[in-house]
Parts: sequence; structure tokens; C-alpha cells
Amino acid sequence: MVRIAFSVAAIAVAACATPALSQDAAIVDFYKGKTITWIVGTGEGGGYDLSSRLAGQYVSRFIPGNPTVVPRNMPGAGSIAAAEFVFANGPKDGTMLAMFQPTFILEKFTNPARRYKSEEFTYIARVDASDLVGLLWADAPAKSLEDAKKQEVILSANAAAGTSATIPWALNRMIGTKFKVVLGYNSSARMGLAMESGEAHGIGSTSWDYLQTKQDWFDGKKINILYSITMERMTALPGTPTVSELVSNDRDRNALKLMASTSTVGRAVVSPPGNDAARTKALRDAFEAMSRDPEYLADAKRRRLGHDFMRGDKLQALVADVAGQPQSVVDWMIEVTKKPD
Repeated sequence: MVRIAFSVAAIAVAACATPALSQDAAIVDFYKGKTITWIVGTGEGGGYDLSSRLAGQYVSRFIPGNPTVVPRNMPGAGSIAAAEFVFANGPKDGTMLAMFQPTFILEKFTNPARRYKSEEFTYIARVDASDLVGLLWADAPAKSLEDAKKQEVILSANAAAGTSATIPWALNRMIGTKFKVVLGYNSSARMGLAMESGEAHGIGSTSWDYLQTKQDWFDGKKINILYSITMERMTALPGTPTVSELVSNDRDRNALKLMASTSTVGRAVVSPPGNDAARTKALRDAFEAMSRDPEYLADAKRRRLGHDFMRGDKLQALVADVAGQPQSVVDWMIEVTKKPD
């Protein structure tokens, strides 16, 4: 009787396990020998590129079948070119990942003609939040925001869609700063070089992770950090105000908070819309496993790259919430971030 009961139970367990095992085997069979293309929506050397390459190096170990992950930089228009490419042309079979500057979400508000819907991408994971700051070189003609209200300051920026341009333009209109934004630098590294060489006095927005690779700037007291583009003050910069603290009315504050929400979206890894459901789950599981891997975490620390994981399904809901903000807030944000005539 005991042997019969045990046999029946074993058969039942095996029957329940078979679909999962078959699914896992199918994922392994699919990815074995495959290449995953990772589109990076910025140039080489900046924070998004560095985070993409680090994650791409490790995540293959946790994807069933261990496919090869190959990064491909596609800079242009603050990651908009990459977002439009992945949305329209990316394969939906689990063989494409991408990382864009999170301002691509706001760009859809300011230019509805953009050929993507941010909430329709398949969100896989966030490898890190994207704390952003604005700063000036130490020998700039202005040392503070109050100085920048009296003296023109040249800031390097990537594109009109990015916070390196839109935040300075908004502050010009809201608090009277005199920032002059120069577009065309395709990465944080290029913007930093422009500042070091004297082409620009500062950067309207760059990632905190990028600054961690420039320890000599801190050691030599070469920069003055003006503000953070975050929802709350950064732990690392408790004396630095957020952009929403710089204004005095709710309308301006809400518009700036909407812009700062992209710091929470951060360095999100996405796949094209309609990505295969089983492979999406496998990719989300792989990034979650990687986020706990001691070797990956140690390497991130060694490279001075942050890690603040968020699973893709939670990120998907967050982006949907941002995309559904009241039109009045969106309209004012659009108004204050327009490129000057």
C-alpha cells in the first residue's frame, strides 16, 4: 500500500513538473548558440554605455542556454533614434535588449510624433537608478545658481530631448538663470571633455555614476554641483537641492518632479513591444539572479557603477503611471522645456 501510494504521488509530481521542465528545455534550446544584440542609445564611454557593457558581460551566465550578448552603440537625439529603431524594427523573439536615456519617456510627451510608445516596450529590469546632477567647472564665470542668474554660462548637452538641455531651459524660464545650452555631445564623456577643455563651463545633466569615474574632479575640487534631478535629495549629496526645490509654486514643482521621475526609471533594460512571454520571464529571472551575484556586484563596485535593481514587471507599471500623468502637468512641462528660438 505504501509503495502504491508513493508511486501515485511520484507520477503526480512528475506530471506537474513536466511542463516547467519542457519550458526550461525550450528556452535553453532557443538561446544556445544565439546572439543577443544589446542596443545602447548613447555613445561609448558614458554611464549608460558602461552600465550596459557591465550587465551584458554577466547576464549571459544566468540566461538559459548562455547566449552571447553583443553591445551596439546607437547614439542620436538623446536615445530617441535607438528607441524608434527598437520599437519599430526590433525582433520580438527575445534576442534584443536595449538601454536608452530615460528621458525618452518624456520626449514622447513633448513630441507625440515620435514613433514609439514608451509604455509598450517590454521592460526587463532596471540595473540602477539614474541619479543626475548639473554642475559647473570650478573656473566657470559663475560658481552658483545665483551667479548664473547674473552671468551667462555655457553648458554642454547631448540633444534637445535630454535633461542636459531641458533642465537648464526650464530653470531659465522658472528662476531666471542665464544658461546657454550647446547641443551635439553624444555622451557624458564627451560633455565632460568639453568642460575640461573650456568649450563649455559646465554640464546641464550628467549621471552620478559617470562622476564616480572622475575622482580627480572631486579630489582637485574642480567642479561645483548645482542641483540634482531626482525626486528626493541624494544620500551622497545631502546639501545639494533637487530641481523641484529651486522653484516657488506647485505648477513649476510638479513639472520638474515629472522630469525627475526618469531618475527612478533609471537604467532600464527593455526589449521590443510584444516580446515572447516565456523568454521575457527568462530574461527577467536572469537579471534578478545577476543582481545578487557577488562577482557582478564586486565588479560594479570596482568600476564605480551603481546597482539598484528593479524587476521588469514593476518597472512596466511605473512607466505606465508616468505615461498617464494629467495633461495639465504635461502641458506645462512641454512649455518650459522648449528649445529657445
